[in-house]
This record gives sequence, C-alpha cells and structure tokens, in this order.
Amino acid sequence: MGYIKSAREIALEKIENEKLSAQEISEIKQQEKINSILAKYYKDQIEPDELWHYFKGIPLKYLIQAQNSFIKSLTFQSNDYDFEKRKKGVLAIENLKKLNQFSNIEYYFEQLINIQKEFQKNKEQLIDYVREDLRRNPQKKLQTFQQGNQIIIKELSVEEVLEQDRVL
Repeated sequence: MGYIKSAREIALEKIENEKLSAQEISEIKQQEKINSILAKYYKDQIEPDELWHYFKGIPLKYLIQAQNSFIKSLTFQSNDYDFEKRKKGVLAIENLKKLNQFSNIEYYFEQLINIQKEFQKNKEQLIDYVREDLRRNPQKKLQTFQQGNQIIIKELSVEEVLEQDRVL
C-alpha cells in the first residue's frame, strides 16, 4: 500500500522543485498563521474572548478551516474543559463570519455532549457487565499460553480481559 503525503509534504516538495504558485504560498502562510493561533489558544495563551482579534481579517475560507480544526480535535474522551474551550473557539470565529449560526452551533455542541455522555454511560455499563460476567464465570479470566515446554495459566484482571477483547 502506498504512502499518502500530507499537504505540507506536497507543498515542501513543490518548494524544492520551485513549482509552488503565489496562491499556494499564500495559502500555506495563512494555514501556518491559523495553526499558530490555535496552538496559542490550546496552550491558554489566548482567551476565547480575545480569539476574534487574532482571526480578524482572515478570509472566510480559513475561518471555516479553523472551526473545523476545533471540531476535529474533539473525541469521546475529551474532558469538559477541552470541550467547552473548543465550543467557545468555534463560537468566537462564528462571530467574525457574520452568518449568525450561533444557535445551530450551540445546539450541535449540546447534541455532541449528549452523545458523549451516552457513550460514557454505555461504556461503563459494558464494563460492569463484563465484571459481573467474570464474577459468575471465573474461568473466562484464565489465559493459557505455552512458554517453551511449559503451559502457563494466567488469571487476567478485568482491564486485561477488556483489552484482550478490544484487540480481537
């Protein structure tokens, strides 16, 4: 299977071969500026209410990319602080776009929070189910493997059983 190059790698190759257009150079500079702003924001060097100042004057296309960066960085394991930080970032940029999609964005973030909570609840229920199943069937906790001429039986913890199931 072939290796997929990132946009940055392709751009660097074009620079080396002097095939980069003025438009492409401008886009790379804009993206690096956005990445720099986002990095400072993630490191708490920029407050949410100051974010608009840094993005002021950036074309709409890049504002949307910045919002997408915030959203793409969310995971089911994101804590409340990270989630709220990204939400405030998206809303701050939305203020610059003048499209007034605040209510939609807030609604979608609330839906994401609900999905995240439901995911955590289901995950905890599944772990409880596995614990109970292992309590009722202790033989499921046993793992047999051969080491040289010896057969070794190891009793696994709940976490090890879950990890083993995830690998399968």
